[in-house]
Amino acid sequence: MNYLIAKFKNSTKELSTLQGLTICGMLLALRVVLGYFSNISLSITPNAKVGFSFLPIAIAGILTGPVGAMIVGGLGDLISYFLMPMGGYFFGWTLNGILVGLLYGLLLYDYEKHFLLRIIIAEVLIGLLVEIPLGSLWLLIQFDKAFWVMAGTRGIKTLIAIPIETILILFFGSLLTKIPYIKPKTHR
Repeated sequence: MNYLIAKFKNSTKELSTLQGLTICGMLLALRVVLGYFSNISLSITPNAKVGFSFLPIAIAGILTGPVGAMIVGGLGDLISYFLMPMGGYFFGWTLNGILVGLLYGLLLYDYEKHFLLRIIIAEVLIGLLVEIPLGSLWLLIQFDKAFWVMAGTRGIKTLIAIPIETILILFFGSLLTKIPYIKPKTHR
């Protein structure tokens, strides 16, 4: 429990600096842009899309921890909706963004070892706890879609997305270690 409290305290400290706020703001803007232009529908169903808007949230988790990643995930959804509303606003998708940020931040921030394993665990947990059950529930509530059908297609989408997202997070996470002034905390 103290470990989690320390992660949140350190993450909050990251956001109290100009550098942390700037990084968070830039990643938030990138999250909004990628959310608009990077979604690819799978042939399974139009409700199963693979995109790259997860990447700024994951990078925020690496650099600023759970607090910054939750802000990027949650505000990214809100800003995306208000810039280009499609239908009525639904808080469930914002909650998903916050939860995804929480998991990335808890697992990828201030890591010391096993970065690849932490990414895989984060991706599997996000799929099993957020994307499949909650995403399917939100589609049921919003559009009266059959829960188990949506869970099945979202499960297939998750199986396809996990290796792609893992490789991208690993690539960009290791690339961050080579950039002066914004290296992840364990590489400073």
